[in-house]
Amino acid sequence: MSGERYTSVEEQVEFAAAKISEHERIEVSARDLVFVYETLGEFIRFFHQRMHWPTKADVERFMGDKDSGALRLLFECYYKKLYGVWPPAISAAIDRGDLEPPDPPYYFEPSKDDG
Repeated sequence: MSGERYTSVEEQVEFAAAKISEHERIEVSARDLVFVYETLGEFIRFFHQRMHWPTKADVERFMGDKDSGALRLLFECYYKKLYGVWPPAISAAIDRGDLEPPDPPYYFEPSKDDG
């Protein structure tokens, strides 16, 4: 896909958020929202100090996998805590892919090592 534009993490998230009215409201249990908040907080606590992750192995240990570590927490936030909270119109937009930017994120770009 020569000439394809790859976007930043910020652009990926902000594209979706810009599609939703700032006046739209949802209801989430305080317990679930605290779970999501604390999960994000752990990412900030770990990544804000480079000394916490001097090697790739340190990041891999923190991240874990779908069954343990930070990645398990992200999966729980995404697929359980926030899964069913959206109003029907937003849920439909998510299902249709309307909140996904037309350009892929930078980490989809083929590596120079790929040949």
